[in-house]
Amino acid sequence: MIFELITLSIIIAYAGAVCFVLDDRKADAVMLPLLWASTILQIAAGVLFYSFPSTIHVELLVSEKFGEVYGFIIDPTSVFAALVVSSAGAIFLTYAVRYMDDKNIGHPHMNQKGRFYGWMMIFLSSTLTFIYSSTILQMLIFFELMSLACWGVVGFYGSRKSERSALKALLIPNFGAVVGFYTAVAFGFKYGDLSLEFLGNLPQNEKLILFICLMIAAFTKSAQFPFYSWIPDAMVAPTPASAFLHGAAMVEMGVYLLIRVVQFMSPPREVFYPMAVILSLTLVIAILAYPKQTDAKRLLAYSTIAECAIMYVGVATAVLGHPFGSKIALFQLMNHAYLKGLAFLTAGAFTYYYGTLDMTKIKGLKETPILAYSWAIGLFGLAGLPPFGIFFSKLYLFLNAGPMYSSPLGTLLLSLILVDSVVLLAVGLRSINMMVFSEGEGSKLTAS
Repeated sequence: MIFELITLSIIIAYAGAVCFVLDDRKADAVMLPLLWASTILQIAAGVLFYSFPSTIHVELLVSEKFGEVYGFIIDPTSVFAALVVSSAGAIFLTYAVRYMDDKNIGHPHMNQKGRFYGWMMIFLSSTLTFIYSSTILQMLIFFELMSLACWGVVGFYGSRKSERSALKALLIPNFGAVVGFYTAVAFGFKYGDLSLEFLGNLPQNEKLILFICLMIAAFTKSAQFPFYSWIPDAMVAPTPASAFLHGAAMVEMGVYLLIRVVQFMSPPREVFYPMAVILSLTLVIAILAYPKQTDAKRLLAYSTIAECAIMYVGVATAVLGHPFGSKIALFQLMNHAYLKGLAFLTAGAFTYYYGTLDMTKIKGLKETPILAYSWAIGLFGLAGLPPFGIFFSKLYLFLNAGPMYSSPLGTLLLSLILVDSVVLLAVGLRSINMMVFSEGEGSKLTAS
């Protein structure tokens, strides 16, 4: 029953691709029922699964030469991630119904909803299938489909900047796919097994090589050093797409990929060192970038880069043998999804009502208290202040990072997480003071 609900949910989400050929009114009428039907089915499957939690492995396509080629693994990790993606995606796409209309001051839209919804429903369904994938080849296919959908939404407006940013968003993760997944598939062909289980049967030296290759694939998806530049540029996408890309898909699926690899491979502890160095550099880049940002969405983009690095620190504790490492990463992933979504949807309101994302031009938000509160909650939450969720996921990390404290690199990583929180909080306070408490015309502001 659980497998059938999940399968039907994904099929319904893919059916949303029909929106490509519909006008605005029909696209709204078709997309919303499909979106919420898919989400409700995922929630129902989650409730049933957690009522009687037991891993379900369904083989849908088996080759005599290479074993399982296509199937689903329904376990606590995949069900949890799918619930986050599905629920957050439903919120962001419902928001898009209003955002993608002709009253949007910054980006007035007319007869463009169908194309946008089509790409977004493919994005959502491909992400869900990636999460439940049971083979390396299957993960590769839907990894690339996510990148294709990302290309579609980033280049949505068709300007030279949009097209250039879309190509970058396609090519950098595709490079990671070539390095990581193609290598994994090659190993699968060598041993005649493409299932995720084969990762745990490799010799230690091959585990080391393959983990580093798949880590590169994950880091390109999550915009970690040195592959981070595509994500700030991708902010040219419509804001509901940016919220989904950051909060429920694409970048967080890089983290999910590495969680899956650690789960099935049990990699050698030596991989911690290159991982820790890259994550440290990523956090430093985000910390240095925060104070320079005047565009609200680019500020949030650098926050995403850092938050994903923090999720990977949880994965790194799992690499060092801590049993809670992957749970820490998933907890951070969930908290980030909804807080980052709130921040992005608020930034979308800046575009919609004020016609700009330039924080230096938005004054007097106290005249629109809902926007003022949501922007403040988003920034405070992302900085890790209590009582917001990221405070507890970071606290959970610090309380369960035992193996990290015995390593200088681990201690450095944990210290950089604290610095990141302090700097983002300082920049957030500056932004709130400038945008909320300054005198301005508030809702009368228009694009300059």
